[in-house]
Amino acid sequence: MRKALLLAACLLAVSLAGCGKEQSELYDRGMEAMEEQDYVTAIGMFQGAVDAGERLAESYRAIGIAYLESAEYDKAAEAFQNSRDAMKYKNEDFQKDIMFYQARALQLAGNTDEALDVYDQMEEAFPDGDVYFSRGCLYLNLKEYDSAREDFEKASDEDKSYEMCLNIYQMYQDSSMKADGDSFLEKAAGISPKDAEDYYELGCVYYYLEDTEKAREALETAREEGSAEALSMLGNIYLNQNDTAGAREVFEQALEGDDQAAAQNGLALCDIVEGNYDSALEHIESGLADAQGQDRENLLYNQIVAYERKLDFEQAKTLMASFLEEFPDNEAAIRENRFLQSR
Repeated sequence: MRKALLLAACLLAVSLAGCGKEQSELYDRGMEAMEEQDYVTAIGMFQGAVDAGERLAESYRAIGIAYLESAEYDKAAEAFQNSRDAMKYKNEDFQKDIMFYQARALQLAGNTDEALDVYDQMEEAFPDGDVYFSRGCLYLNLKEYDSAREDFEKASDEDKSYEMCLNIYQMYQDSSMKADGDSFLEKAAGISPKDAEDYYELGCVYYYLEDTEKAREALETAREEGSAEALSMLGNIYLNQNDTAGAREVFEQALEGDDQAAAQNGLALCDIVEGNYDSALEHIESGLADAQGQDRENLLYNQIVAYERKLDFEQAKTLMASFLEEFPDNEAAIRENRFLQSR
Protein backbone atom coordinates (compact mmCIF):
# COMPACT_ATOMS: atom_id res chain seq x y z
CA MET A 1 0.00 0.00 0.00
CA ARG A 2 2.77 2.45 0.93
CA LYS A 3 4.65 1.77 -2.29
CA ALA A 4 1.49 2.11 -4.36
CA LEU A 5 0.76 5.45 -2.71
CA LEU A 6 4.29 6.60 -3.40
CA LEU A 7 4.19 5.57 -7.05
CA ALA A 8 0.86 7.33 -7.53
CA ALA A 9 2.29 10.46 -5.99
CA CYS A 10 5.30 10.34 -8.27
CA LEU A 11 3.18 9.81 -11.36
CA LEU A 12 1.01 12.80 -10.50
CA ALA A 13 4.08 14.95 -10.09
CA VAL A 14 5.40 13.85 -13.48
CA SER A 15 2.08 14.50 -15.21
CA LEU A 16 1.85 17.97 -13.78
CA ALA A 17 5.35 18.74 -14.98
CA GLY A 18 4.69 17.68 -18.53
CA CYS A 19 3.42 21.02 -19.75
CA GLY A 20 6.16 23.07 -18.06
CA LYS A 21 9.93 23.32 -18.45
CA GLU A 22 12.09 20.25 -18.56
CA GLN A 23 12.71 18.39 -15.35
CA SER A 24 15.92 19.34 -13.63
CA GLU A 25 18.60 16.73 -13.01
CA LEU A 26 18.14 17.10 -9.26
CA TYR A 27 14.42 16.51 -9.51
CA ASP A 28 14.99 13.44 -11.69
CA ARG A 29 17.47 12.01 -9.23
CA GLY A 30 15.05 12.69 -6.40
CA MET A 31 12.33 10.78 -8.21
CA GLU A 32 14.69 7.85 -8.77
CA ALA A 33 15.53 7.79 -5.05
CA MET A 34 11.83 7.85 -4.19
CA GLU A 35 11.30 4.81 -6.41
CA GLU A 36 14.03 3.05 -4.42
CA GLN A 37 12.49 4.25 -1.14
CA ASP A 38 15.77 6.02 -0.35
CA TYR A 39 14.11 8.97 1.30
CA VAL A 40 17.25 10.60 2.73
CA THR A 41 18.74 10.91 -0.75
CA ALA A 42 15.40 11.96 -2.21
CA ILE A 43 15.00 14.79 0.30
CA GLY A 44 18.51 16.02 -0.51
CA MET A 45 17.82 16.03 -4.23
CA PHE A 46 14.47 17.77 -3.94
CA GLN A 47 15.89 20.32 -1.51
CA GLY A 48 18.56 21.05 -4.09
CA ALA A 49 15.82 21.71 -6.64
CA VAL A 50 14.12 24.04 -4.15
CA ASP A 51 17.39 25.90 -3.50
CA ALA A 52 17.77 26.32 -7.27
CA GLY A 53 14.25 27.77 -7.43
CA GLU A 54 13.04 25.02 -9.74
CA ARG A 55 9.54 23.50 -9.63
CA LEU A 56 9.00 24.68 -6.08
CA ALA A 57 5.47 23.41 -5.48
CA GLU A 58 6.26 19.93 -6.82
CA SER A 59 9.62 19.70 -5.08
CA TYR A 60 8.19 20.72 -1.72
CA ARG A 61 5.38 18.20 -2.24
CA ALA A 62 7.89 15.46 -2.94
CA ILE A 63 9.87 16.44 0.17
CA GLY A 64 6.67 16.17 2.18
CA ILE A 65 5.95 12.68 0.85
CA ALA A 66 9.50 11.57 1.66
CA TYR A 67 9.20 12.90 5.22
CA LEU A 68 5.78 11.26 5.55
CA GLU A 69 7.20 7.91 4.46
CA SER A 70 10.04 8.44 6.97
CA ALA A 71 7.54 9.07 9.80
CA GLU A 72 8.79 12.65 10.27
CA TYR A 73 5.30 14.03 10.32
CA ASP A 74 5.91 17.62 11.50
CA LYS A 75 8.47 18.15 8.74
CA ALA A 76 6.10 16.57 6.24
CA ALA A 77 3.27 18.91 7.20
CA GLU A 78 5.57 21.92 6.91
CA ALA A 79 6.73 20.82 3.46
CA PHE A 80 3.16 20.39 2.24
CA GLN A 81 2.31 23.89 3.44
CA ASN A 82 5.36 25.20 1.60
CA SER A 83 4.10 23.44 -1.51
CA ARG A 84 0.73 25.13 -1.20
CA ASP A 85 2.38 28.51 -0.70
CA ALA A 86 4.64 28.01 -3.72
CA MET A 87 1.86 27.28 -6.21
CA LYS A 88 1.91 29.92 -8.94
CA TYR A 89 -0.99 28.50 -10.92
CA LYS A 90 -3.95 26.96 -9.15
CA ASN A 91 -4.47 23.35 -10.15
CA GLU A 92 -7.40 21.99 -8.16
CA ASP A 93 -6.36 18.35 -8.35
CA PHE A 94 -2.81 19.16 -7.29
CA GLN A 95 -3.94 21.47 -4.49
CA LYS A 96 -6.45 18.93 -3.19
CA ASP A 97 -3.83 16.18 -3.28
CA ILE A 98 -1.39 18.26 -1.25
CA MET A 99 -4.03 19.14 1.32
CA PHE A 100 -4.99 15.49 1.81
CA TYR A 101 -1.34 14.71 2.45
CA GLN A 102 -1.00 17.70 4.77
CA ALA A 103 -4.05 16.74 6.83
CA ARG A 104 -2.75 13.19 7.11
CA ALA A 105 0.68 14.36 8.24
CA LEU A 106 -0.83 16.70 10.82
CA GLN A 107 -3.06 13.94 12.13
CA LEU A 108 -0.14 11.54 12.48
CA ALA A 109 1.84 14.26 14.24
CA GLY A 110 -0.97 14.59 16.78
CA ASN A 111 -2.00 18.05 15.56
CA THR A 112 -5.64 17.12 15.09
CA ASP A 113 -7.02 20.65 15.38
CA GLU A 114 -4.78 21.78 12.53
CA ALA A 115 -5.75 18.69 10.50
CA LEU A 116 -9.42 19.52 10.98
CA ASP A 117 -8.72 23.08 9.87
CA VAL A 118 -7.21 21.77 6.62
CA TYR A 119 -10.29 19.60 6.03
CA ASP A 120 -12.49 22.63 6.71
CA GLN A 121 -10.56 24.57 4.07
CA MET A 122 -11.03 21.69 1.64
CA GLU A 123 -14.75 21.57 2.34
CA GLU A 124 -15.00 25.25 1.44
CA ALA A 125 -12.84 24.96 -1.70
CA PHE A 126 -13.95 21.63 -3.18
CA PRO A 127 -16.45 19.68 -1.09
CA ASP A 128 -16.86 16.08 -2.15
CA GLY A 129 -17.31 12.61 -0.73
CA ASP A 130 -13.60 11.99 -0.17
CA VAL A 131 -13.21 15.15 1.89
CA TYR A 132 -16.22 14.38 4.09
CA PHE A 133 -15.16 10.75 4.48
CA SER A 134 -11.61 11.64 5.52
CA ARG A 135 -12.77 14.23 8.03
CA GLY A 136 -15.38 11.79 9.33
CA CYS A 137 -12.65 9.21 9.92
CA LEU A 138 -10.69 11.75 11.95
CA TYR A 139 -13.76 12.64 14.01
CA LEU A 140 -14.39 8.94 14.61
CA ASN A 141 -10.82 8.49 15.87
CA LEU A 142 -11.38 11.44 18.17
CA LYS A 143 -14.60 9.77 19.44
CA GLU A 144 -16.63 12.77 18.26
CA TYR A 145 -19.34 10.44 17.05
CA ASP A 146 -22.01 12.98 16.10
CA SER A 147 -19.59 14.93 13.92
CA ALA A 148 -18.33 11.71 12.36
CA ARG A 149 -21.86 10.60 11.57
CA GLU A 150 -22.70 13.95 10.00
CA ASP A 151 -19.66 13.80 7.74
CA PHE A 152 -20.27 10.18 6.76
CA GLU A 153 -23.84 11.03 5.83
CA LYS A 154 -22.56 13.88 3.64
CA ALA A 155 -19.94 11.58 2.11
CA SER A 156 -22.49 8.95 1.15
CA ASP A 157 -24.83 11.63 -0.23
CA GLU A 158 -22.07 13.19 -2.36
CA ASP A 159 -20.67 9.83 -3.48
CA LYS A 160 -23.60 7.48 -3.95
CA SER A 161 -21.54 4.34 -4.44
CA TYR A 162 -21.25 0.92 -2.86
CA GLU A 163 -17.56 1.57 -2.25
CA MET A 164 -18.16 4.66 -0.15
CA CYS A 165 -20.80 2.97 1.99
CA LEU A 166 -18.60 -0.10 2.44
CA ASN A 167 -15.66 2.10 3.46
CA ILE A 168 -17.79 3.86 6.06
CA TYR A 169 -19.07 0.52 7.33
CA GLN A 170 -15.49 -0.74 7.65
CA MET A 171 -14.51 2.29 9.71
CA TYR A 172 -17.35 1.65 12.14
CA GLN A 173 -16.56 -2.08 12.17
CA ASP A 174 -12.93 -1.35 13.05
CA SER A 175 -14.18 0.85 15.90
CA SER A 176 -16.42 -1.96 17.24
CA MET A 177 -19.51 0.01 16.18
CA LYS A 178 -21.00 -2.41 13.65
CA ALA A 179 -24.59 -1.33 14.35
CA ASP A 180 -23.73 2.23 13.29
CA GLY A 181 -22.11 0.94 10.13
CA ASP A 182 -25.06 -1.28 9.22
CA SER A 183 -27.20 1.75 8.40
CA PHE A 184 -24.77 2.67 5.62
CA LEU A 185 -24.92 -0.89 4.30
CA GLU A 186 -28.70 -0.57 4.18
CA LYS A 187 -28.25 2.68 2.30
CA ALA A 188 -25.98 0.90 -0.18
CA ALA A 189 -28.51 -1.90 -0.64
CA GLY A 190 -30.84 0.70 -2.20
CA ILE A 191 -28.39 1.47 -5.02
CA SER A 192 -29.20 -0.22 -8.34
CA PRO A 193 -26.29 -2.32 -9.68
CA LYS A 194 -25.16 -1.74 -13.27
CA ASP A 195 -22.21 -4.05 -13.91
CA ALA A 196 -20.19 -6.96 -12.52
CA GLU A 197 -18.29 -4.75 -10.08
CA ASP A 198 -21.54 -3.34 -8.71
CA TYR A 199 -23.00 -6.82 -8.23
CA TYR A 200 -19.82 -7.90 -6.42
CA GLU A 201 -19.97 -4.91 -4.07
CA LEU A 202 -23.71 -5.43 -3.55
CA GLY A 203 -22.90 -9.01 -2.61
CA CYS A 204 -20.42 -7.70 -0.04
CA VAL A 205 -23.11 -5.39 1.34
CA TYR A 206 -25.56 -8.24 1.86
CA TYR A 207 -22.81 -10.51 3.20
CA TYR A 208 -21.95 -8.00 5.93
CA LEU A 209 -25.66 -7.54 6.62
CA GLU A 210 -25.74 -11.33 7.12
CA ASP A 211 -28.37 -11.76 4.41
CA THR A 212 -26.67 -14.80 2.93
CA GLU A 213 -29.25 -15.60 0.27
CA LYS A 214 -29.24 -12.10 -1.26
CA ALA A 215 -25.45 -12.04 -1.04
CA ARG A 216 -25.26 -15.33 -2.93
CA GLU A 217 -27.64 -14.09 -5.63
CA ALA A 218 -25.68 -10.88 -6.18
CA LEU A 219 -22.34 -12.69 -6.22
CA GLU A 220 -23.63 -15.32 -8.64
CA THR A 221 -24.65 -12.52 -11.00
CA ALA A 222 -21.21 -10.93 -10.59
CA ARG A 223 -19.65 -14.30 -11.33
CA GLU A 224 -21.74 -14.76 -14.47
CA GLU A 225 -20.68 -11.31 -15.68
CA GLY A 226 -17.01 -12.11 -15.21
CA SER A 227 -16.10 -10.78 -11.77
CA ALA A 228 -13.07 -12.66 -10.46
CA GLU A 229 -13.34 -10.83 -7.12
CA ALA A 230 -16.72 -12.41 -6.41
CA LEU A 231 -15.43 -15.97 -6.51
CA SER A 232 -13.70 -16.23 -3.13
CA MET A 233 -16.57 -14.66 -1.21
CA LEU A 234 -19.10 -16.78 -3.09
CA GLY A 235 -17.11 -19.90 -2.28
CA ASN A 236 -17.09 -18.99 1.40
CA ILE A 237 -20.87 -18.56 1.32
CA TYR A 238 -21.27 -22.05 -0.15
CA LEU A 239 -18.99 -23.40 2.57
CA ASN A 240 -21.06 -21.68 5.26
CA GLN A 241 -24.14 -23.34 3.75
CA ASN A 242 -22.36 -26.74 3.94
CA ASP A 243 -22.38 -26.97 0.14
CA THR A 244 -18.82 -28.21 -0.25
CA ALA A 245 -19.32 -29.29 -3.85
CA GLY A 246 -20.58 -25.85 -4.84
CA ALA A 247 -17.72 -24.19 -2.97
CA ARG A 248 -15.12 -26.42 -4.62
CA GLU A 249 -16.49 -25.60 -8.08
CA VAL A 250 -16.20 -21.88 -7.38
CA PHE A 251 -12.67 -22.09 -5.95
CA GLU A 252 -11.52 -24.24 -8.87
CA GLN A 253 -12.84 -21.57 -11.22
CA ALA A 254 -10.95 -18.97 -9.18
CA LEU A 255 -7.70 -20.86 -9.89
CA GLU A 256 -8.01 -19.63 -13.46
CA GLY A 257 -7.66 -16.03 -12.27
CA ASP A 258 -4.99 -14.00 -10.52
CA ASP A 259 -5.99 -14.65 -6.89
CA GLN A 260 -4.28 -18.02 -6.60
CA ALA A 261 -3.61 -17.84 -2.87
CA ALA A 262 -7.26 -17.24 -1.94
CA ALA A 263 -8.41 -19.97 -4.32
CA GLN A 264 -5.95 -22.51 -2.89
CA ASN A 265 -7.03 -21.57 0.62
CA GLY A 266 -10.67 -22.12 -0.34
CA LEU A 267 -9.87 -25.56 -1.77
CA ALA A 268 -7.94 -26.40 1.41
CA LEU A 269 -11.01 -25.48 3.46
CA CYS A 270 -13.13 -27.80 1.30
CA ASP A 271 -10.65 -30.61 1.91
CA ILE A 272 -10.63 -29.98 5.66
CA VAL A 273 -14.42 -30.17 5.78
CA GLU A 274 -14.30 -33.46 3.88
CA GLY A 275 -11.47 -34.88 6.01
CA ASN A 276 -8.85 -34.87 3.22
CA TYR A 277 -6.11 -33.27 5.31
CA ASP A 278 -3.10 -34.25 3.18
CA SER A 279 -4.80 -32.74 0.13
CA ALA A 280 -5.54 -29.61 2.16
CA LEU A 281 -1.86 -29.28 3.06
CA GLU A 282 -0.91 -29.60 -0.61
CA HIS A 283 -3.26 -26.76 -1.53
CA ILE A 284 -1.90 -24.67 1.32
CA GLU A 285 1.69 -25.23 0.20
CA SER A 286 0.77 -24.18 -3.34
CA GLY A 287 -1.04 -21.11 -2.06
CA LEU A 288 1.85 -19.99 0.15
CA ALA A 289 4.14 -19.72 -2.87
CA ASP A 290 2.69 -16.31 -3.78
CA ALA A 291 0.62 -15.41 -0.71
CA GLN A 292 0.88 -12.05 1.01
CA GLY A 293 -1.02 -10.21 3.71
CA GLN A 294 -4.37 -11.66 4.71
CA ASP A 295 -4.06 -14.57 2.28
CA ARG A 296 -0.80 -15.66 3.88
CA GLU A 297 -2.31 -15.36 7.35
CA ASN A 298 -5.33 -17.47 6.36
CA LEU A 299 -3.23 -20.17 4.73
CA LEU A 300 -0.84 -20.47 7.65
CA TYR A 301 -3.71 -20.67 10.12
CA ASN A 302 -5.48 -23.37 8.13
CA GLN A 303 -2.20 -25.26 7.90
CA ILE A 304 -2.25 -25.49 11.68
CA VAL A 305 -5.87 -26.65 11.61
CA ALA A 306 -5.05 -29.38 9.11
CA TYR A 307 -2.26 -30.77 11.29
CA GLU A 308 -4.57 -30.67 14.30
CA ARG A 309 -7.17 -32.68 12.41
CA LYS A 310 -4.43 -35.17 11.49
CA LEU A 311 -3.78 -35.41 15.26
CA ASP A 312 -0.18 -34.26 14.68
CA PHE A 313 -0.25 -31.91 17.65
CA GLU A 314 3.52 -31.50 17.89
CA GLN A 315 3.73 -30.11 14.36
CA ALA A 316 0.66 -27.97 15.01
CA LYS A 317 2.30 -26.53 18.13
CA THR A 318 5.51 -25.75 16.24
CA LEU A 319 3.60 -24.02 13.46
CA MET A 320 1.44 -22.14 15.98
CA ALA A 321 4.50 -20.72 17.72
CA SER A 322 5.79 -19.35 14.42
CA PHE A 323 2.34 -18.10 13.47
CA LEU A 324 1.89 -16.10 16.67
CA GLU A 325 5.29 -14.50 16.22
CA GLU A 326 4.17 -13.24 12.82
CA PHE A 327 0.51 -12.55 13.69
CA PRO A 328 0.37 -11.95 17.47
CA ASP A 329 -3.08 -10.29 17.37
CA ASN A 330 -4.95 -13.13 15.65
CA GLU A 331 -7.66 -13.86 18.23
CA ALA A 332 -8.68 -17.20 16.70
CA ALA A 333 -5.07 -18.39 16.88
CA ILE A 334 -4.74 -17.24 20.48
CA ARG A 335 -7.81 -19.28 21.42
CA GLU A 336 -6.64 -22.28 19.41
CA ASN A 337 -3.22 -22.12 21.04
CA ARG A 338 -4.83 -22.59 24.45
CA PHE A 339 -6.40 -25.79 23.16
CA LEU A 340 -3.11 -26.99 21.69
CA GLN A 341 -1.24 -26.46 24.91
CA SER A 342 -3.66 -28.84 26.61
CA ARG A 343 -2.90 -31.66 24.18
